[in-house]
Amino acid sequence: MSSLRARYLSPQEIDKIVTPLLSDDFKTFGYKDKSIKEDETYDGEPIIRVRADVEQPVPAKELVKTLSRIHDALRKLDDERFVFLSAPGPKISQSEGEDDEDLD
Repeated sequence: MSSLRARYLSPQEIDKIVTPLLSDDFKTFGYKDKSIKEDETYDGEPIIRVRADVEQPVPAKELVKTLSRIHDALRKLDDERFVFLSAPGPKISQSEGEDDEDLD
């Protein structure tokens, strides 16, 4: 249940919170940039999607630690939206000679 004092931070306010945390926590994984998107779940609940652009995939343990720090920072400012955080690393290109019929 949402708190009566809950509010939604602006994308700029979220960026000010998220960017320092990602750049610090993910520097060993080649952190480059991030994208932040306000969205909603299938049942209409507001959420925040954060995708970190990194050179190497970030291990789950590190993702959870950073996600917890983001949630804590948002809660201090009364934004209780759930955050989805991903940092998958670069896309792996398909090697030559593999079937590409499913790519259409």
